[in-house]
Amino acid sequence: MNARTFVLVAAFAFIAAVATPALSAEPAPKPGATYQKERADCDAGRTAEDRATCMREAGAAKVERARDGLTPAARQAAVDRCKGLPEKERSDCMARIDGPNKPNQTVTTTGSVAGGGILRETRTITTGKPVLVPAPGASAAKPN
Repeated sequence: MNARTFVLVAAFAFIAAVATPALSAEPAPKPGATYQKERADCDAGRTAEDRATCMREAGAAKVERARDGLTPAARQAAVDRCKGLPEKERSDCMARIDGPNKPNQTVTTTGSVAGGGILRETRTITTGKPVLVPAPGASAAKPN
């Protein structure tokens, strides 16, 4: 290989190395592109549910994305599910729907409808009640 060929090959390799990441980067989705992809997945049978259910869920997800929240019917269904829980767990369930309802509580959301579901996790930081432990050899008298 002569010097000129080497320079051309090296230049081509450099350009390819620099241009490849820019060409392979995912463009930002256009408005409605997620819905179109979800519909295409439904039509192609790439989901876990039947086509009718998939199309209904894709439509509901589109409405939710547009409103940036739950539709009234979806919210009511979620509230009804929370009502069936024991009182101790009901507050956390409602926080997953409406957001944190206590100062020491956080709610995180991950996943997508297209990916199989949305997971909402509630974390509540609590402190325990202090317990008095008698010193060795001391009587276990109750404090006043």
